Amino acid sequence: MNRFPPIGQRIIKSAVAVALCMIVYHIRSLLPIENGIPFYSALAALWCMQPSVDTTKNNAGQRTFGTVTGAAYGLVFLNFLYFSKITEPICVYLLASAVVIPVIYSTVVLKKRNASFFSCVVFLSIALTHSFDQDPYVFVFNRVLDTFIGIGIGVGINEFHIPIKHDNETLYVSGIDDVLISSDKRSIPFSKVELNRIIKSGVKFSISTVRTSAELISVMEGVEFNQPVIVMDGAALYDISENRYIETFSMSYDICSRVEQIIEEADLHYFESALCDSTLLTYYGKMKNQAEKDYFDKMHRSLYINFISQTFRHRGEKVLCLTVIADENNIAILKRKLLTSLENIIRVTVSNSGYKGYNCLKVFSSRATKHEMIEKLREHTGAEKVVTFGSIKGEYDVYIHDGGGNATIKKLKKLYRNGSVH
Repeated sequence: MNRFPPIGQRIIKSAVAVALCMIVYHIRSLLPIENGIPFYSALAALWCMQPSVDTTKNNAGQRTFGTVTGAAYGLVFLNFLYFSKITEPICVYLLASAVVIPVIYSTVVLKKRNASFFSCVVFLSIALTHSFDQDPYVFVFNRVLDTFIGIGIGVGINEFHIPIKHDNETLYVSGIDDVLISSDKRSIPFSKVELNRIIKSGVKFSISTVRTSAELISVMEGVEFNQPVIVMDGAALYDISENRYIETFSMSYDICSRVEQIIEEADLHYFESALCDSTLLTYYGKMKNQAEKDYFDKMHRSLYINFISQTFRHRGEKVLCLTVIADENNIAILKRKLLTSLENIIRVTVSNSGYKGYNCLKVFSSRATKHEMIEKLREHTGAEKVVTFGSIKGEYDVYIHDGGGNATIKKLKKLYRNGSVH
């Protein structure tokens, strides 16, 4: 059953900003001066109502530049009409169309291309609706004032937050699938916006995922992480901001060679994730089934994943993980063989591959566990304690059983505001 998304803060703040614009207009209407038009204030306020403070300031700057530029051209245009005595509407409209060229060109020359639309909107609103006013200066002044009122209200409301005491000593670590991101994927934009707000408030927040660092960056693009993240099911601790691996648990060359041999004897193909300096490379050979071919076709388009032929594999790299995608029966047989030969030396996981009838087997160093890497992360962040979020009952401090997404964000907010886990 499809559920409607909740009404978020941005929607509420937008309505409040518009209401304040109307109140300001009402106050202005009581004064013995020209009143302006509240529509322009409301429009500017809504434009400044953005998910992040940086985007709000950027949009406010665009709107300000566009308003000043459009108003300047509008004033020159109205004066030209006045002194040239042009009153025929069609002539005025065609001249205004021609002036759009220098309006846009000015934004290009001044390297403010994003403001070209607003410059044109302001210019045309002046040129086409007030070409025959007796006092164009008053209208242009009010038009600019309307916009500045809206910008001020929009920025002020968007940056306003009720002071709340946050738990900045606890490290919160969350999974992704069915935890931060619901199965229907509709909560991704909301989750990212709210996560950025949480992170900027000073809360120590990180991710723990079976995905590679490249896959994580692709899925969570837009989230401004300020803490390292755990990737590849605990095999590595990765700092996104510095683009480097802080900690890794790799397999020795001899163990890796033995794993490769067992997989090849089973006539199966594997993807090998290896660290070369600070770059994660994924080696591949001759693929055996459609599932892994589809996986390769899907993933190699990403800008963040480096696929390289096994031909170029060399001994000096740290192998963090080997991945096999095969039918369920072959995966079960391969898992038994690996554990029989290398039990307690490697860690093997099996999960659904996302392709019908096929499972995904991953091989890690026996030390490569989420528990081990979370402790490394805790030491790195200096956190006093750790609270984990996940969708497997009994394995995490906070069990996410309702599909994740918005519900997870709400639980996270509740926890870091009162600092207790129930």
